Amino acid sequence: MKESVNNCEEELEALKKEYEEFVYIVSHDIKTPMRAIINITTWIEDDLGSNVDQDILDNFSLLKNRVGRLENMMNALLEISRVSRTNMELYEVNIPKLINDCVEMLDNKSNVEFHMTYHLKEEKCITLGKKLEKVVFSLLDNAIRFHDKEMKNVIIEVSENETDYLISISDDGPGIPEEVQDKIFAIFYTVNSKDVVDTTGAGLTVSNRILKMVGGTLEYVPAIDKGSVFKFNWPKVIRI
Repeated sequence: MKESVNNCEEELEALKKEYEEFVYIVSHDIKTPMRAIINITTWIEDDLGSNVDQDILDNFSLLKNRVGRLENMMNALLEISRVSRTNMELYEVNIPKLINDCVEMLDNKSNVEFHMTYHLKEEKCITLGKKLEKVVFSLLDNAIRFHDKEMKNVIIEVSENETDYLISISDDGPGIPEEVQDKIFAIFYTVNSKDVVDTTGAGLTVSNRILKMVGGTLEYVPAIDKGSVFKFNWPKVIRI
């Protein structure tokens, strides 16, 4: 029995190493020729000058967009593979300030009203600040990016119990159809076409991986009147 367990552990380590090697090849060896494609396309555009058919320029633009999207997807793969190896520093975090900082980092927050509610005995804690920031930012970005109204509302609620901080991020957007709710944490899956909403679809996957690593959970529930609600618990004590 013990020998069987050891063999499984060895096979698991071998698979992990093989996966890391694959991600390294994808993120380094393939990205270089992709950048070359973008550069060569730009050079051809310059050589053609200003007297060129608009359809040709549109095709060049589409080509560069698709190559850029592929590079972003590979960057997401690399980020997922490094969830448990990067940004693992424990330091003091002020939770309301961290959330405010995430809001400020958003580049698509025009016409958005943020509603924040805190029920905390202690606003500061020692935790993996960069990881918590990544989760909060990704959920805020999703709430805005997939919203379908001109004026958007995003509600952030933070509370705590004896062991965890409880954070809820909700919106009054279109919500997620029931038939695809079980797919939203799959890497690269998006409810909307990537031609409609320019995103890799990796934010929820990364957030879910981070929460599993720290001992938390990420849950989606439909809002009462459409919209989406993402809830997660973040342990007060994290052991790394």
